[in-house]
Amino acid sequence: MRWNHWGTGKNVWAINFLKIMYRSEIMKNESLEGSDYKQELKRNLKLFSSFAVAFSFISITTGIFANYQFVLTTGGPAGIWSWVVTFIGQLLVALIFAELAGVIPISGYSYQWITRLSNKMMGWITGWICICFLVLVVPAIDSGVAPIFATLIGLKGTPSEITTIIIVTLIVQAAINIVGVKLASYINNAAVFTESLGIIALTVVLLVVALKNGNDPSILLNTVNKGEGASYIGPFMMSMLMGAFTLVGFESAANLSEETINPGKTVPKAIISSVFLAGVFGTAFLVAVTLAIKSLPATLASSSPLPYILQTSLGSVIGKLFLVIVSISIFACGTVAMTSGSRLVYVMSRNRAFFFSNLFKKVSSRTSSPIYATILILVFGIVATVFSSSLTTLIGVTAILPAIIYFITIVCYGLARKNVKIKEGNFNLGKAAKPVFILAILWLIFELAILTVPTQFHMTALLSIVLILIGFVIYFVVIKKKIGSADSEEKVDRIVKDFDD
Repeated sequence: MRWNHWGTGKNVWAINFLKIMYRSEIMKNESLEGSDYKQELKRNLKLFSSFAVAFSFISITTGIFANYQFVLTTGGPAGIWSWVVTFIGQLLVALIFAELAGVIPISGYSYQWITRLSNKMMGWITGWICICFLVLVVPAIDSGVAPIFATLIGLKGTPSEITTIIIVTLIVQAAINIVGVKLASYINNAAVFTESLGIIALTVVLLVVALKNGNDPSILLNTVNKGEGASYIGPFMMSMLMGAFTLVGFESAANLSEETINPGKTVPKAIISSVFLAGVFGTAFLVAVTLAIKSLPATLASSSPLPYILQTSLGSVIGKLFLVIVSISIFACGTVAMTSGSRLVYVMSRNRAFFFSNLFKKVSSRTSSPIYATILILVFGIVATVFSSSLTTLIGVTAILPAIIYFITIVCYGLARKNVKIKEGNFNLGKAAKPVFILAILWLIFELAILTVPTQFHMTALLSIVLILIGFVIYFVVIKKKIGSADSEEKVDRIVKDFDD
C-alpha cells in the first residue's frame, strides 16, 4: 500500500499516525512466519541437523584451541572461569534469538529480522556487519586447525605453511558447500558426534590421568602473578575473549531456516540446546585440561599449550588421535561458517541489497546451493588470510562484531516485541521476557566494554569501527538507491507463505 500525501497542516499528523498504526497492525496479524520469496533452497534439515549447524559453528574445540594460550598468558589458569560468565551471558542472548527465530523463520537472520522490526537502513547495516563477521571468522577458524594439520603431517608450521594450509582448507570447504547443503549437513552431523564424544572422552581421560598423577587442584585458581583480588579483575575480564569468540554463531541455525523442516519450532530448539551443551561441555573440558597440566612453566613456554598438554599427559599416539578429532571439529566449524556466509549473501542479493545481486542470488538447479555467493565468501576469506598480520586481531574482531549484531537485534526486537504475535506452540519467553531482555542488554554492553576498552584490544576495536563506517558509506552511496529509502512509505514486506509447511 502507498499513502497519498493529501492534506496539509493538521491532516499530516493524522496521516503519520495511521501509517504507524498500519505498520504495527501488519506485525500483529502476520506474526512474521513466511515470505513471498520463491522457495529455491531444499528443506533437508531436521532437528538434529539444525542443532548440528549451530553446535558446529560454536565449536568449543575451535574456540578453546585458538584462545587457550591467550587465557593462560593473560589471566593464568584461573582465567578459564571467565568461560562460565560468558556462557551465562550468551545463554540469555540465545534465549531471545530462539524466540525471534520462531517468529521470523526465514534465512538471513538479523538482516531479515531488523529490516522488518526496524527499517531498511538498520537492516542493511546489520546485514553488512554480519557479512564482515562471517567473512573474517572462516579464516580465523581455519587458522586454528592449520597448526594441527601441520603437526599431523610433519610440517614445521612456518607462517607460509600455515597460510597455505588455511587457503587449501578454505577451498575444500567451499567445494563442499557448492556440492550442496546435504553433504555439508552429513559432515556437520558426523562432526557433532566426533566433537561431543571426543570432548567427553577427553575430559574423562584427562581427569582420570590428573587424579592418578596427583595433580594439585589449586592450579585451577592460579593467576601466575597476574594479580590478586581487585587487581586481577582486568586480566580475568580480558580472558573472556575465549568465550566471546567461541560462544557465537548459534544463530547460524536461523540463517538456514529456509532449508530446515518446520523451522518455527525446530530452529529455537537447536539454538538453545547448542549454546547450553557447548557451555557445559566447554566448562568441563577446560577444568580437565587445566587440571592435567604437569608443569605450568613448560606449558606457558609452549607455542601450542593444548597439544602440549595432551601429548605430555596422554602420550604421543593418543594425543595425536585426539588432535585428529579436534581437527575434524574445527574443519566442520569453518564449513558451517562458510555456509552461513553464503546464505546471507544470497538472501541480501535476493532483496537487491547487495552488489551484483543478479549474480549472487542465483541458486544452482543441480545442487540447490548459491554457488556464486559461496565463491565470494571463499575469495574474501583468502584475501583476509593473506593480508591478516595478527591472529589475535582477527579473533578480536570476530568477537566484537557478533556482540554488536546481538545488541542491535535484541534492542530492535525489544522495542517491537509488544506488536509481534508469537504463534502458539512456538518458543515464548512469556513473563520472563523483560528480565531476560534487560540482563542480555546489560551483558552485551559489558562484553563490548571488555572487548574494546583495554589497550590490547584497541586495534581490534578500531578495525571493527572502520568496517561499520565502510558499511554506512556503501549504504548511502550505492545500496539506498537500489532498495529505496529507509523511511520509505512502503509497507513492511507482507508474509504470505507459511514456513511451517
